[in-house]
Amino acid sequence: MGAATNVGATVIPVASGIGFSAGQTITIDSGANHETAVVASTTGGGRGGPGRGAPGGAAITVAAPLTLAHVAGAQVSGTGITLATALTRAHAGGAQIASDVPTPGAPNKYRRRN
Repeated sequence: MGAATNVGATVIPVASGIGFSAGQTITIDSGANHETAVVASTTGGGRGGPGRGAPGGAAITVAAPLTLAHVAGAQVSGTGITLATALTRAHAGGAQIASDVPTPGAPNKYRRRN
């Protein structure tokens, strides 16, 4: 996050808007200040221009006002993955989302389709 945001803000200054898109759910901050939001739009992709308190003027506009205040430098992240349907069971954070992926230094585990 390029600059602090207040409760009720709908525009989040970020270092870069690249990789974020409308409809994507993002996470903002961590610990007691952790919250999620849905991206409405993004502006600015990179660094180096005038803007809204962030390098390059990049910003993420969220669909609903933030419920918490966040300090400058708070992490804003999103996976870009949108599920077509709800998950049917709980999964631990960091759980692998694909099976039979290659393991560096080990033989590949790909299966041949018939």
